[in-house]
Amino acid sequence: MDTEPNRPFVDGELELEDGRRLGYALWGSPEGEPVLLCHGAPASRMFAPDPDVTAALGLRLITVDRPGYGRSSGQPGRRLADWPADVSELMESLGVESFSIVAHSSGGPYALACAATMSAVHRVVLVSCVAPPEAPASDKLQTAGAEPELADLARTDPERAQAMIAASVSWLADDPDRFLLLPRPEPDVILLQDPQIKMMFTATVREAVRQGVEAYAVDEVLCLQPWGIPLDHLDCDISIWHGAQDGVVPVSDAHTLAGLLNTDRLHIDPAQGHGLILASWPEIAADLVR
Repeated sequence: MDTEPNRPFVDGELELEDGRRLGYALWGSPEGEPVLLCHGAPASRMFAPDPDVTAALGLRLITVDRPGYGRSSGQPGRRLADWPADVSELMESLGVESFSIVAHSSGGPYALACAATMSAVHRVVLVSCVAPPEAPASDKLQTAGAEPELADLARTDPERAQAMIAASVSWLADDPDRFLLLPRPEPDVILLQDPQIKMMFTATVREAVRQGVEAYAVDEVLCLQPWGIPLDHLDCDISIWHGAQDGVVPVSDAHTLAGLLNTDRLHIDPAQGHGLILASWPEIAADLVR
């Protein structure tokens, strides 16, 4: 029997004050407590854990294409510090005065940038997220096909670093479905055997590279540069979740983040990998409404 993919109850665009477009989608309960999801890379607004669970817990999940992904216009020279302004305009258009954030993978820095500058953010849950590259205990974020000196190059010559990354993942633009065939730890392989998750993931990656792989390359470089976020002065509740079998972001990054953010809310799941946000969404979503 064919399975129909989950659909958002809103899939729209916002025209920002500077004329750029911002693609976004809403999932779960239309009147629920708002939660912004900061996707990883490559991903898009179509990345959404089980909408039925989201609705059952009374959440309205807001997913957004970062600049250059999906339906969102590119933003030349963008920085982590630019993202909160886009989020602020979107939340104002939706009538949202306060909200929580859940971030996945390289969406973590964007979530923390919002938490550092927006008083409307009252809770952040980081799932399988990267730590700052300047943190002593942090492993460098690895990009398929990248040279070992990529982290240094991201600081000294970011344009060249972006070009290297874009070249190494150029195949994504022509064959985005191949992303699902990349080697993964067993927990993530099992996750992708679920028809709903596989369809969601396929739609996410296809939409991520709708405009090419440049946004993906920019995201990777920004994660490898100093973030410029005062992590030890964030005035909101923070939880960290990570799978011990994560093959994309090492579990050491979770411990590093916990130390930098001064939080004891660290959940390490020994049985999960990078797909923890999908495998444990009921528990993670419950943390958001704790």
